[in-house]
Amino acid sequence: MGALSQDLRFGARMLVKQPGFTLIAVVTLALGIGANTAIFSFVNSLFLRPLAVAHPDRVVRLYAEDARGRKFDVFSYPNYADLRDRSQALQSLAAHSYVAASVGLGAGAEDTAGEVVTGNYFNLLGVNAALGRVLLPEDDVTPGAHPVVVISHTFWQQRLGADSSPVGKKLYINGHPFTVIGVMPESFKGTYQAFTADFWAPLVMQGQVRPRGLTLDSRGWGWLSGTGRLKPGVTLAQAQAELDRLTAQLLQEHPEGNRGVRGFRLFPASALPEEFRQGASGMLKFFMAIVGLVLLATCANIAGLLLARMTARQREVAVRQALGATRGRLVRQWLTESLLLAFLGSAAGLLCAGWAADGLMMLEPPDFRNFSPALRLDVRVLGFTLALCGLAGVLCGLVPALRASRANLIAVLKEGGLATAGGRQRARWQQAFVVVQVAVSLVLLVAAGLLLRSLQNTAAFDPGFTTDNLLLAQVDLRRQGYGPEQGQAFYRQLMERLKTSPGVRAVTSAVLVPLGVDRESRGFRIPGHMPPNGDTFFSLGHNTVGPDYFATMGIRLLRGRDFDAQPGARPVAIINETMARSFWPNADAVGQSIHPGGNSPPIEIIGVARNIKYYSLAEEPQPYVYTSAAQVYEPSMTIHLRAAGDPKLLANAVRKEIASLDPNVAVTNLVTFAELRQTPLFPSRAMALVASLFGLLALLLAAVGIYGVTAYMVGQRTREVGIRLALGAERGDIFRLIVGQGLVITLIGVGVGLVAAGVLTRFLSSQLFGVSATDPLTFALIALLLLSVALLACYLPARRAAKVDPMAALRCE
Repeated sequence: MGALSQDLRFGARMLVKQPGFTLIAVVTLALGIGANTAIFSFVNSLFLRPLAVAHPDRVVRLYAEDARGRKFDVFSYPNYADLRDRSQALQSLAAHSYVAASVGLGAGAEDTAGEVVTGNYFNLLGVNAALGRVLLPEDDVTPGAHPVVVISHTFWQQRLGADSSPVGKKLYINGHPFTVIGVMPESFKGTYQAFTADFWAPLVMQGQVRPRGLTLDSRGWGWLSGTGRLKPGVTLAQAQAELDRLTAQLLQEHPEGNRGVRGFRLFPASALPEEFRQGASGMLKFFMAIVGLVLLATCANIAGLLLARMTARQREVAVRQALGATRGRLVRQWLTESLLLAFLGSAAGLLCAGWAADGLMMLEPPDFRNFSPALRLDVRVLGFTLALCGLAGVLCGLVPALRASRANLIAVLKEGGLATAGGRQRARWQQAFVVVQVAVSLVLLVAAGLLLRSLQNTAAFDPGFTTDNLLLAQVDLRRQGYGPEQGQAFYRQLMERLKTSPGVRAVTSAVLVPLGVDRESRGFRIPGHMPPNGDTFFSLGHNTVGPDYFATMGIRLLRGRDFDAQPGARPVAIINETMARSFWPNADAVGQSIHPGGNSPPIEIIGVARNIKYYSLAEEPQPYVYTSAAQVYEPSMTIHLRAAGDPKLLANAVRKEIASLDPNVAVTNLVTFAELRQTPLFPSRAMALVASLFGLLALLLAAVGIYGVTAYMVGQRTREVGIRLALGAERGDIFRLIVGQGLVITLIGVGVGLVAAGVLTRFLSSQLFGVSATDPLTFALIALLLLSVALLACYLPARRAAKVDPMAALRCE
């Protein structure tokens, strides 16, 4: 311990004696370690940190599985009740459903996220209210008879103004009065901690809170999520085995109600729903790989700087050897100094991590309004940072320590410098570190270039409809209990008012927005055609649209006519050109009929529209059917407004017109089409941004490394340069010699980076559109960029070498 204390004091003195070197090294390490810590804080929050509930290790999620093995966190209330009552492995099982409702304190309402939950929900989680009480089983007995609600701490602070007596206040959810009975602690965010809820109402009030025609007695409707608690001593595997037996019983007892259900699966509870985990996991793995490469480049840069310090400290090392210091003792001293640097860099990196995490939160997709992961320092994050500290210290200091401890004692004391062989070996190590930095920066920049080119292709691609100046406002009239006649009248009046608003060129409505996240398919029988795989119906993409939809969206009608504003006597539809060619290749599709399921009458085709991209830009052409909103009432519609200018300027007008018709109707989602498109493109945009930022950082580190190595070579070869000039060499020859050697190192790094990028970028294929993962143009441009930066980094040392005075150089030696 005494020797360690001595090494620490000596190392600290040496770092203080060279503040410039210490500052550069600490800042460089802070960037590399801070980036890794910031990304790990997301991994920790979303995947590793237990829920803020009692005994979180025993809390599990219940999922349904269909015949294809796909997992869905939805099942029916009767299935929930049977599993709850029959399970012996689960101490308790609660059902809940995430909802968005119009919530207000009186007149007016705001779209608010919440949950409807069974009466055992809070008891299962083991959480209590900070004020008042939580929901109890007796609050969840008679449908529609228990209008009580528990609110979040955030809702209490922001919407109720931190009222000292919130219990007993009235909230109007979808126009229905509810009594506040409790306020939850600030730490409790809901079932999924990454997506916060602002209120919790009894499940038996789902008709008022979630009015979608779903009932508690229908086994065929899957709309509930499940959270359970294992009994003490019961493992997840044991509970799953029991659940498999119960599933077999339910499938045998209720085959019709469980059609399409293959089983139920349990998963450990986490902050993210299981269906989001795979996508989030893939993106965070990419981020961790990016920042890991940056840390590698950072360590290579610091190692090169430490090697350069050996020149100034070679005599010190020789003297210590002469006084009896062993090689192990010298290695330990150098590693102690590098670990001190890493510790300072880690401390500064924690500050950088906070800023980086805040910056990453700005990448939140527009429809993740309640996405709020708890990014905070805890034991895991601190432990991860400490591990990085140790790793960085060893990576940075090991090679310099080993090189310093092998110094030729006689040569150093006699010549006052390192032996020539030792100097050459050190130069080779410095060059190797620069090769690593160049290779890493090329890999990162190639990844960023591919993703940016993909996004550019996405923006320039024609989806088949006009995307400019489009504002979207989603309205759901189910919350206020509108019937078909009232709902049709509401939408008709809203369309008429918006058409006359200043700045509105056209207006229409539709259930789905093309290239949005939602999709819908509907079964149809086509006369003269048999569905594949023995199915009864063809499953076709479907959308219900309002009057002037095709004109407003810029979708060209190839044949036939548009929908009328009036219902009409016969059901009609418009299909796309792919459907027309698929089913009526030798006849006109207009006038043909398609048959929906059940007892619905046949639908006459009155038009054929141009193909568009419905769900993604990469999709193949597919059959699609449009039906008229005037004939088929849909309570939830998205208003499409084509603006003459900036569509955001129409947002207030839309809110005003909706509120004038009914102040309790809230706009569920009000975004421009450009903003809506950010959601499916979010992974690619986030990955491109992160790869670009850290690729540029790695490029800067590589430029500094190339400059350092070139400057060192110039210093070592001053006498050689003087002799060359004295023997008649031109200064241009010296310049080209020095630049050429720097470029050779860079070319080796570029070659290594190109090979690595060719292998690693294949993992990006799923995120690319219109560009190959091994696109030659991107690879070539990034390689040229690195060579250009290397040329600039070599310029100053080469220019200084070309100006060397031969006599001064020889006299110096």
